[in-house]
Amino acid sequence: MNPYVQKIFMPFTAEELEQQKTGQWIKEFEGENLDEQDQQFKLDDHHLFQENNILIRQHRRFAHYPLHSHHFLEFNYMYSGTSEQIVNDLPITLKEGQLLLLDTNSRHELLPLGEKDILLNFLFKTNDININLLKKIDNRSGGLTYNFLMNAILEPGYNETHLLLHLAKEPEIQLTLDQMILEYFSQKHLGNEIMNAFSQVLFLQLSRVYHSQLAKIYKKDGQSNLMIKILQRIESQYQTLNLKELAEELGYNPNYLSNLIKQQTGKSFKQLITNQRLHEAHDLILSTRFSIEEIATSVGFSNKTHFYKKYREYFGDTPIAVRKRR
Repeated sequence: MNPYVQKIFMPFTAEELEQQKTGQWIKEFEGENLDEQDQQFKLDDHHLFQENNILIRQHRRFAHYPLHSHHFLEFNYMYSGTSEQIVNDLPITLKEGQLLLLDTNSRHELLPLGEKDILLNFLFKTNDININLLKKIDNRSGGLTYNFLMNAILEPGYNETHLLLHLAKEPEIQLTLDQMILEYFSQKHLGNEIMNAFSQVLFLQLSRVYHSQLAKIYKKDGQSNLMIKILQRIESQYQTLNLKELAEELGYNPNYLSNLIKQQTGKSFKQLITNQRLHEAHDLILSTRFSIEEIATSVGFSNKTHFYKKYREYFGDTPIAVRKRR
């Protein structure tokens, strides 16, 4: 634990000591009220976000926090220890180094924390930030793996209201979270602006982690997990990857693997490689000044004419015309 962060959160507050005595949650702010109709706590955005767009609060220890919902995005970051929670009737054990993202209108309650359990709440005021946005920040989010999951694994109409990410092996994100914590509690000049900038970095980093942990997040049957591995390998090694090497690495016969890929995705291995190369080329055409020929070579096309033909088939126009419209 960062020693500066530890200094902020390890000492007990007066409210925590009272909660430790009584086991009862003490109301923290004006916007925390019980809705008599459905017996849920409602968190009023207006009372929470009076000055800042982003709030960081330590969840107080020693008392059960009742079922509640709210109209903003919340991150629960387990800085140390564990937290037993219930999200939309699903029990979750949040472990040290894990981040639980709770989208708007999630139903959420927390069991009492112990004395060494440090759970931090990151609250975001804007309605423009949500779990779906996090998935789509990365321009690869419409790529092979993501599309396979959305189309082949998750049920139609699937709506995710919470998401669990593992950050224990992500030092860059841990550093960003520490910087946000220290900036927020130092209350220095331009703190709100700096927090907003940090939040942009954080969302980009979380998007990257989300896409790297897709197989872990959406655990399904063995064939689905195998396909996720294959598609992620194509996305990362599209320039040079070939079916024979991939089959040897995974321990399968090339013909069997080729048929499985076609069966699971509706496309051949060669088509998937070509499509990934086209997507990479498209991004470079829009974001760089490299020549079209240099881009084609860099993504794995050895034949310039073949590249132009495939690009036009896929995107409906020539690379040069697309670049002129950017």
